[in-house]
Amino acid sequence: MIDFQIQLLYNRVMLNFNSVKNKIILLIFSFIIFNVIEYYGGDFVVGLVNNVLTGDLRLGVMLNDAAFKVFELFLAAILCFILPVPKYFKIIFSRRTVRWLIILLISSILLSIFNPERFWEALFIGTAAAFPEEFIFRGIFLGYLLKTFKSSKYGVIISLVISTVLFSVYHFGNISNQNIEATILQMFGVAGIGFMLGCLYVKTGSLLIPMIAHFFFDFFVTIMNGMQVSYKTQQFDPSTISAVILQFLIFLLIGIMILKAKHSGGWRLTRLMYSENGNK
Repeated sequence: MIDFQIQLLYNRVMLNFNSVKNKIILLIFSFIIFNVIEYYGGDFVVGLVNNVLTGDLRLGVMLNDAAFKVFELFLAAILCFILPVPKYFKIIFSRRTVRWLIILLISSILLSIFNPERFWEALFIGTAAAFPEEFIFRGIFLGYLLKTFKSSKYGVIISLVISTVLFSVYHFGNISNQNIEATILQMFGVAGIGFMLGCLYVKTGSLLIPMIAHFFFDFFVTIMNGMQVSYKTQQFDPSTISAVILQFLIFLLIGIMILKAKHSGGWRLTRLMYSENGNK
């Protein structure tokens, strides 16, 4: 009788393990296919746009980016059928979200004082980067992982780590514009940002919050440095290693502070998931 119960428990554990394993395999396979189609299909779409460009370099870059992001959203819509977006994937307009929007608006205006001529391009870059990437990496990939790992405390941590790695690997596609060293350095830098954005989503339950944070980061960088209009190969700069490591550690620390793993009861996203499943 005891042997039978042990065997039954073993079979149940292995069934759950195989189920999770299969879901992770599906996730990785979908991620690879998504990136391959986006890379080659995006080049084709951008090529079509280049045929109708006038001669304005900045306008051309913005049109290229817009076309690429529209294509990316089209792929994301297909991805939703392969990795179903959970019902708790939503953009919540709570009082906290409204406060964040007001802070974003005021901060953007204040930042624009430094380089007002870059306002519109910074607005475009921030919007074009924030909405599609958060929809895909936090809304779809992270949401799918949270559902796979049943949104337990350790499951949330694992989901955040895996989605952060995917977000980092996604930027490997920039190797067409820079050497391998610079690409790896960039991947390491964005990993900290991706982790923090994932923590914001788990904490608040609203995808709009990481979208706002992502927008502000890209808006700030563009206001300060301008929009990249040349896609010539960028070289590795050893002097930036310490700055990238510091950036990674800062965003990692901010993410941990936002999450407060010892107080997982404050994670609104997991509460929404439990509510959806009929649990308290």
